[in-house]
Amino acid sequence: MTVAPERAGESAALTALAGEARASSVADLGGGALDLVLAAHDLWDCDITLIDMAPNGSWPATPSGWVAPYRAALEAAGVDPSRLRELRSERDLRPVDLLFNLAGWGDSHKVKHLAPVLAQALHAESRMIVDIRKGSGSFPFLKERGETEILAELPPRDGKPGHRVRFTPAPPAPEANDDWAGIARALAGPEGFYTANARHSFLYIPRGKTLVVTFDNLDIAMGKREDRRPWGFDFIEKQGWSMLGVMAGGWTWYRDPWVSDEFDRLAAQGFFAQFERVVFYGASMGGYAACAFSGACPGADVVAISPQSTVDRAVVPFETRYKVVWDADFSGKYGDAARVSGAARRIVLLYDPYEPLDAGHANRFTAPNVMKLRAPLLGHRLGSSLNQMGVLSPIILAALAGTLTEAEFYRRLRARRDFPRYQRELFERALKKGHLKLARRFGAWVLKRGDNRAIRLALQKL
Repeated sequence: MTVAPERAGESAALTALAGEARASSVADLGGGALDLVLAAHDLWDCDITLIDMAPNGSWPATPSGWVAPYRAALEAAGVDPSRLRELRSERDLRPVDLLFNLAGWGDSHKVKHLAPVLAQALHAESRMIVDIRKGSGSFPFLKERGETEILAELPPRDGKPGHRVRFTPAPPAPEANDDWAGIARALAGPEGFYTANARHSFLYIPRGKTLVVTFDNLDIAMGKREDRRPWGFDFIEKQGWSMLGVMAGGWTWYRDPWVSDEFDRLAAQGFFAQFERVVFYGASMGGYAACAFSGACPGADVVAISPQSTVDRAVVPFETRYKVVWDADFSGKYGDAARVSGAARRIVLLYDPYEPLDAGHANRFTAPNVMKLRAPLLGHRLGSSLNQMGVLSPIILAALAGTLTEAEFYRRLRARRDFPRYQRELFERALKKGHLKLARRFGAWVLKRGDNRAIRLALQKL
C-alpha cells in the first residue's frame, strides 16, 4: 500500500506492530497514537474511532483537551470527517480491528480501567497495542484475558522500565455466550434444531431443498454484528435456502472431536440426503472447515474464500499465522481439507495469489474438482474487498447456486479498476520495481477518474 511520504517511518512501525493483521477499523484510546493512526488510514483506508476516557476510567461529559487538535490533525491530513467517530460513553463502545493504548492505561494510568474497553471494543480478531510499565500489574491483568507479546522496550521512567506490547484477546468463555443459545433456538423454530457443547454449536434452519452449511466465529457474530446472526444469514434467507450454521467459540479451526462426531451423526441419519443440493461455504478458518467437512457429504459443492488447507505445521511449515491453534490435532478424516475435499462435486476457491501464505494453501488443492479464482492484490480478506466493490453478493450467489463461471467472475472483478485499495497496490508495486514512469502514468490515470489521496500525495513527492 502507498502511504503519505512523510509517514513512511510510521508505516514501517505500524507494520511491525500489527504483524500480519490488516484493519478496516482502528481506535485510539487517549490520543497517544496520532501518527500511527494516520499511517493506518493511509495503508488500509480504515474507519477511525477516538475513545475519550478519563485517566480514572470515567467518561467525560465534554471532549477532553486532546480530542479537538487530534481531529483537526486528521482532517488536515485529508481524512474524511465521515470516517471519524468520537465516543465518551461505555455504552457506545463497538469492536474495532486495531486498538492503540499508548502511554495510557497500563503505563501512566491504572490498568484496571481497561476492563470495559477490552470487553466491548475488541472482537476475536482484534489486536491492541499497549504500553506497559513494570510494577503496574498490567501483564497479569492482560494474561487473564488473552496473550501478550513484547514488541519493543520503552525508555525507563522514574527508574521503571516499560514495554510496547501486542495483546490478542482470548477466545470467549462459553458462559459469555449464553445469549447465543436463546437466539439460536428461536431462529431454529419447531422444525429446526440447535445442538452445542462448550465451544461449538450447530444451528439448523429449514427452508428449501438447497442447504448451505456455513462456518463462523461466535465471538464475531455476537460482538461485531448488530443483528447477532451467523455469517451469510440474511443472504441465504433471501434465497429461501435452508441453513446449517456451525459456530466456533474462538479460533478453534473446529478441531474438536465433537464437531466431527456431529457431522458423522448427521450423515448417518440421512440429514444431508434430504436436500437436492448441499453447499459448504466459509472464509479463512471457515473456508478450511467448508472444505474439510464437505467430506461428510460427498458430491456437495464448496465455496471457500482464502481457506487454509490445514494448520498442521508438519504439513504446511510455511504457515506462520494462527499460533493459537498450532497445538491442535489436524489428523483424522476431516483434518487435511485439501485431501478430504476431493470427494466434493466442485470447489470454488477464491484467493489472492500475491498473498504468499494463502497461495501456498491454494496450491495444495490439486484435485480436478477445484476451480481456482484469482483475485490479485485484494488481500486475505478479499471478501471484504469484493463487498466494498459491490460485487461480492452476485459472485457468491452464483457460486452457491452452482452457476458461477470463470468468465463471469473475472468480468465482475473488473470493478477493481476503480477500487482505491487495488489502485494503491498497483501504484506501490510499480514504485517498488523502479518503474517511475509507469507509476506516474498510472497515477495520472487514476486521478483523472477520481481522487485517491495516497496516490496524489505520492505523485507530489515524486
